[in-house]
Amino acid sequence: MPDGMTRPMLPAVEKFIEDMRKVFADGIPEPERWEICRELLTELIADPDVKEHAKDWPVTGFNPKTDRVQNLLFYEDPDYGFVINALIKNPGGSAMVHDHGSAWTIYGVLSGEERIVHFDAEEQSDGKIKTSESHSEYCGPGQVDVVKPWLIHSEYAGDEKSIAVIVRSKRSGTFEQYRYLEDGSRVMIKGPEQVPYSLA
Repeated sequence: MPDGMTRPMLPAVEKFIEDMRKVFADGIPEPERWEICRELLTELIADPDVKEHAKDWPVTGFNPKTDRVQNLLFYEDPDYGFVINALIKNPGGSAMVHDHGSAWTIYGVLSGEERIVHFDAEEQSDGKIKTSESHSEYCGPGQVDVVKPWLIHSEYAGDEKSIAVIVRSKRSGTFEQYRYLEDGSRVMIKGPEQVPYSLA
């Protein structure tokens, strides 16, 4: 694990890690692996100790020094590579329109409400990419969204602070992913800056 990460963690988190490692060890393939992860993450974000701990998690904003948004990094598996992150938005906060490249992302809302939006993309004759909203739903506490590789999407917080726990198939910054701008440009990004944070 990266420096600064602490174990043991909250019991519910340790159980989640143990169960996910078993999913990998048993060779359960994609996408079934991530549907199981959705079920496990649903249990995790319902745990009272996790909810209480989350009250102190800092808002993960934009870091102008690195030109990247931040995610809390709770855990990175040394054998299978999956990570556990958190994203905390102020009321009305939003993410840029982006994809997660080749990574799977399981996104669970622990508190607050978010509008999750998926986009279709169409390449224009001038090489620009036109995005259009294809799916939108409101996710409240306890709901979990599975974001497939290369799916273009964004999240928009409601009228209160939102807290999401995220499981990624690999750590952001280790693979290519893109941001989609209003002018039709597609720009490669490094993904969220990883900020180690203890769940002890």
